Amino acid sequence: MDILNYKQFTTILFTSIYGVFGIYHLLSYIVLRHKILLYYFILIIGLTLHYSLIFIYEGSFSEQAKLMAYNVSPITAVISTFGLLMFTKSYLNISPINHRTLSSIYKVFIIILVSLPVVYILNHFIIKLEWIRNITIMVAAMTALSTTLLCLFSGFRLYNTEKFNKYYLYSYTPYLFGSILYIAAWFSKNYYQVETDGVILITSVLVTLQLILFSILVSYKFKSIEDHNINMQVEANDKLATEVEKQTKHLQIAKEDLEKQNEELEKVNKLKNKLFSLLTHDVRGPLNNVSTIIEMIESQLDESELKEITKKLKNEVTDRISMVNVLLDWSYKQLEGVTLDKKLCNLETLFNSIKNEFQRMADDKAIEIELDISCQELVIDENMLKVMLRNLISNAIKFSKRGQKVILSSQCTSDSVEIRVKDFGLGMNTDWHNQSENNNQTTVREGTNGEKGTGFGLMITKDFVEMNDGEIICKSEINKGTEIILTFKTLSQ
Repeated sequence: MDILNYKQFTTILFTSIYGVFGIYHLLSYIVLRHKILLYYFILIIGLTLHYSLIFIYEGSFSEQAKLMAYNVSPITAVISTFGLLMFTKSYLNISPINHRTLSSIYKVFIIILVSLPVVYILNHFIIKLEWIRNITIMVAAMTALSTTLLCLFSGFRLYNTEKFNKYYLYSYTPYLFGSILYIAAWFSKNYYQVETDGVILITSVLVTLQLILFSILVSYKFKSIEDHNINMQVEANDKLATEVEKQTKHLQIAKEDLEKQNEELEKVNKLKNKLFSLLTHDVRGPLNNVSTIIEMIESQLDESELKEITKKLKNEVTDRISMVNVLLDWSYKQLEGVTLDKKLCNLETLFNSIKNEFQRMADDKAIEIELDISCQELVIDENMLKVMLRNLISNAIKFSKRGQKVILSSQCTSDSVEIRVKDFGLGMNTDWHNQSENNNQTTVREGTNGEKGTGFGLMITKDFVEMNDGEIICKSEINKGTEIILTFKTLSQ
């Protein structure tokens, strides 16, 4: 084997080795998506292309092919230098946050290495000045040597900052010597025509050794990163489990405390409501008896000042009985466990019952209670409907003037039943429900005979209407009267 074939053989051999390393790290980058593998691939692919061009330049190819290889070789050298610079920066974790000055130096080198191929290509295709080409190649060679020394300095500077940094310095030694020998051989051959085949072979061996060491080093670094990530994940999981357990215990304790408080509140509310209900029952009976006795006394008295006082006393007692009835209805609503007992109600029967109940109160003011029953039946809680109508009829009589009338009516629509209570008295504020909800204190209004109205009855009526899936509407004009409309969906809805 003559010297030419030997050189071709060694060039092809090392080019193939570099190519295999490059493909391996490219595939590793595609799988792992770590930038350090991409930069290492750029370093290797630059070396592979550079040695391929050496094979073309020194082989038995045409002069045009050799010229092309000669012109392209500076670019491939810059590519491998760029790959080495970025690989070192990534491996040693050099960033503006932890190594500001060193990171700035690397940034300058990166700008130079990116700019050199651009200047070289523009000069080759457009400007075409030989001196610019020579200066660009010289700057590229000096930048490559400076990059090698910068990486060496970075290895020393950051030797103890991270676990694997010291191994970088050890594995970098072959590449350092190889780079220095290659650049020295390049200068000798281009400027002094010295034969450098032996030096190139040694450089190739050193670079191959360095690739092997770097590959091993990258593998160990990734294993270390993986182990570190696993440990961090385990620690995070342990902390999370501990925190979850701690919070669970707190929540459990809070839940138990809340359940105890709810139980106590339920007991207190039940006791309060039951006591209040018993109280109102016990008070209403004696008040009714007092009202009856007063009526009996009034009937036995002739027209006199005493009879007028008796009449006022009867009105006061009637007001108190009305208030007790309202409170009794409210306490019934507040009692725990109250459920709706909806059934088909005969509105004619119910309306007549309500009319008879309030006939005496209406007669005292010469007020006529008029019934207009267009709709005969409604599915509703009958007891609640009675409470609603009692409150509305009581208010209508209370705020009507002597000799007026109150109309209680029912109407059917396609999908609902409307119950209306209409009077022609003093009128009222149609926004009464909002004012009552926003004001903790009740507003007392006087009826036409001095009766007291607190608004409790309307509030209970509204609540009972909504409990039966209904709607209450108030229409009123001052001194012209009030109409309360209760709308309930029919059974088919």
